[in-house]
Amino acid sequence: MNEKGLQILEQYDICLQKSFGGRGSLMLETDRGLKLLKEFAGSRHKLPCEQELLKRLEEQGVCRTDRVVPNREGSLISVGEYDTPYILKNWPPGRECDPKNEEELLRSMRTLARIHRVLRGLPEAAAISAEDKRRMTGTGQCRELEKRNRELRRAQNFIRNRHRKGSFELLFLKCAEGVLRDGRLAQERLEADGAGALYERACQEEHICHGEYIHHNILISRQETAVVNFQRFEINVQVGDICLFLRKIMEKQNWNEGLAARMLSAYEREQPLSEQERLYLAVSLYYPEKVWKLIHHYYNTSKAWVPEKSTEKLEVFLAQEEKRKRMIRGLFCVSFS
Repeated sequence: MNEKGLQILEQYDICLQKSFGGRGSLMLETDRGLKLLKEFAGSRHKLPCEQELLKRLEEQGVCRTDRVVPNREGSLISVGEYDTPYILKNWPPGRECDPKNEEELLRSMRTLARIHRVLRGLPEAAAISAEDKRRMTGTGQCRELEKRNRELRRAQNFIRNRHRKGSFELLFLKCAEGVLRDGRLAQERLEADGAGALYERACQEEHICHGEYIHHNILISRQETAVVNFQRFEINVQVGDICLFLRKIMEKQNWNEGLAARMLSAYEREQPLSEQERLYLAVSLYYPEKVWKLIHHYYNTSKAWVPEKSTEKLEVFLAQEEKRKRMIRGLFCVSFS
């Protein structure tokens, strides 16, 4: 990528000082600050809207972002040899958020709350059509869990009928009924407690989610917090971002209830949650997401060989299961039966 990528820079008014690899891309030190050059594999329909959303965040002082730099022709995408599309992004200073550093986690939650408060309503400047808006709208959680539960059941039946079973498959069969029960309970609880109404409101008011708010996409420096990689943004219930970030951190922190409570408090000082949103969060955390992800990967790839890492991840999930459920009961005063 280096030579081909660097040729793309001829289409920009920047002077390259130094380049090095990073994040599967080229990091560039230039006369206009740090940039990131990468092949573009996202949606051309979403990119102008993403630019306007990031501009809104920066202009309102919420956080620094990785907005795309237009080339000399004013285009966000530059085409190289063999019609390969590239984008050049501004890249904020800082290092990835440390999932073991509480101060950085609280700071990240406050930033997320501010992002959610500001990202309500699609930008008029992006001239978004009804069809593009439909493409940007995510799936409701009730429908998503129904689909995932069906996939878990199909995988269970498939593995049962296999003559030769490895350690991952045997371990999944051992826990499958409990996982399916928890998945069904989560789906039923969401349906009964008005998750559909939250989703409808999010769609009507155009609530924007980051879509991948994890520690890898949060850059911490002494002066500020920056957030990058918004390409998976969508219109949906914004609590989904909280759930993803909280789950990722709690898996590394062994479902520490005290830390989770402080993280939620940091968010709510900026953007209070309704009781319905808190219940939505509790149920989403209760759902056995990790098992579904492992099974989804297993079921949709070659099953002749399952990585040992998959078995290890499933073992960790099962070892933490009671701690996770205890944290949800203590934090949200919610029980499932």
